[in-house]
Amino acid sequence: MNNFNLRMQRQQLKLSVLMLPWLAHGHANRYLELAKRLTRQLSNLSIHFCSTPVILNSLRNDDALQHSTRISLVEFRLTVTVTEQAQVLPSHWHTTKHLPPHLLPTLIRAFAESEQTLVHLLDTLKPDLIIFDIFQPWAAKLARQRNIPTAVYIGCTVAMSLSTHDYFQPSKEFPFSAIKLTQDNRRQRSSPAEDQQGYRHFLEQIALCWQLSDFVIARSFCEIELKYINYFSTLIGKEVVLTGPLIPDVRISTSPAISREAEKVMHWLEQRERRSVVFVSFGSECFMPYKEMEQLAHGLELSGTSFIWVARFPEKAKMGGEEEEEEEEASAARALLHGLAERVGPQKGLVVTSWAPQRQILVHGNLGCFLTHCGWSSVIEGMEAGVPMLALPMDWDQPANAKLIVELGVGIEIPQHGLGNFKAEDVAACVKQILQSEHGVGQKVRRNAEDLAGVIRNRHDDDIRILADKIVAVVEGPKSDRAIINI
Repeated sequence: MNNFNLRMQRQQLKLSVLMLPWLAHGHANRYLELAKRLTRQLSNLSIHFCSTPVILNSLRNDDALQHSTRISLVEFRLTVTVTEQAQVLPSHWHTTKHLPPHLLPTLIRAFAESEQTLVHLLDTLKPDLIIFDIFQPWAAKLARQRNIPTAVYIGCTVAMSLSTHDYFQPSKEFPFSAIKLTQDNRRQRSSPAEDQQGYRHFLEQIALCWQLSDFVIARSFCEIELKYINYFSTLIGKEVVLTGPLIPDVRISTSPAISREAEKVMHWLEQRERRSVVFVSFGSECFMPYKEMEQLAHGLELSGTSFIWVARFPEKAKMGGEEEEEEEEASAARALLHGLAERVGPQKGLVVTSWAPQRQILVHGNLGCFLTHCGWSSVIEGMEAGVPMLALPMDWDQPANAKLIVELGVGIEIPQHGLGNFKAEDVAACVKQILQSEHGVGQKVRRNAEDLAGVIRNRHDDDIRILADKIVAVVEGPKSDRAIINI
């Protein structure tokens, strides 16, 4: 079918897509941004955005949702779950945000055991396509039983997706040394099973998502990962369709309290010297253990540089046992940051324990570098801003993202001897190295970061148009063999 005929078909079809992201606000935001872009491209597309009430409530004030009738929020109710202490997982913890770390396995199990909720939604909404996340191959199985096409949407680097290489090609050497993960890199400290068998099962579940999908959607772009994208597509035998950076428009909160906090942060940053400030942020859902926070705080103090540190802590579980230990550690961490702020003084350091305007901070001329956990959304925002990055990965896809940062030359990685095992002296040395932007490594990294930012700014939405074409082609394609795949 030529492009003209395909465009005509896109205008005539009534398409319905069900989106089912993992229960993390970062994942939900990525899916929502994709939903917005797709509905702009396909005028006859409607999207059912499914998630738990606590996540949907955080999205309802989005301007695009309030002015769109083609993106509907659909509640996904988890089955009643209990912890090992036989206490119900409350609805406000049907998300990873503020979830006490020890309850993550319970949330994963609750989602996986809610198949009947999805069955009801599929039979009621009758979508033409399901776009699902890498943590729920069970969703793809249910879709295939109903002969519904599926696409898995990965919101991380394609480089990270190559961690399944050994599953598909156990006898073949991994061909990319720059992003090869060591044994320490691969250990998932927030995973329910931290041993090798548990990690193997984790990779098998991801690989199953590739196998069950009609195609793969990746939040990436050719300018940074072309060789990995091509290799990954060959490895899994599926087409990989890109979304591009998928950076949302900057949204300024209308909450008076949040607005005041943002103004305070930006006013403080305005008073600093050009390219002198380190911005430290580990996302909204990564909680740094006390011992690591202690080393990081000492490192920033040793560096003698100005900093903004946005810190997050899990909510108190109020269940006793392991949760009390987590709360004690969080209390100690709060005291640590308070002490740091007092020692360096208000002119040198700003500790923020609420929301901060990250996108505005990153593009400010007084910012010198971004010390990040390497969550993919944060990395892309850093790339867009053209700011050098200091990589300190903590978990999941972050080690692979850190290696990509280094390979692209837009940042350096703080040495770790296993995830979380780093020293204050190394933090200080890396901060000084990257802030010396007039010569050496700092100069080279800043130049590379600014060049990549220019590439991103000059990109268009061609990726989304290609993805829209692919969705139409798959929905209209043959479906007879979909339900009988060997799973």
